[in-house]
Amino acid sequence: MVSPIVGSWNFSAFSFDMQINGQPLEQFLVALGLSTQEAQQTANEIRNQLFSAADFAGTVLIFKADGTYEVTVNGTVDESGTYELRNGNTLLRLTSDSETQEFQVKELTTNRLTILLEEEESDDFFEIGIPVLVKLQLELSFVK
Repeated sequence: MVSPIVGSWNFSAFSFDMQINGQPLEQFLVALGLSTQEAQQTANEIRNQLFSAADFAGTVLIFKADGTYEVTVNGTVDESGTYELRNGNTLLRLTSDSETQEFQVKELTTNRLTILLEEEESDDFFEIGIPVLVKLQLELSFVK
């Protein structure tokens, strides 16, 4: 039986969220002294600097039945390697020459794929003299 992930998937949408020390980004910025309006504006600027829809436009994920994958951007191969669907199709592991990346599979049907990348890093990102724990959540949706 061929896995439902096999085929070409075209980027359709993304959402990106960020938490600081377990709080929504806006709440953290208000705690730093920004007004609610400033915090909302600053949070949107931070998110847009990190990711925008243009970053993913023209991206196609191609999963082959032999366990290999390619990521193409506007028809040019950007990355390739092997893939594994694990834990009852809830975890997607992509292994390229340079790294292994794991995604949670939020949705996988015959024509819809939604994956979530979560990363956590602790550093003094805001240059306030103390490290903060930053959790990034990037959700990408694709259609076949």
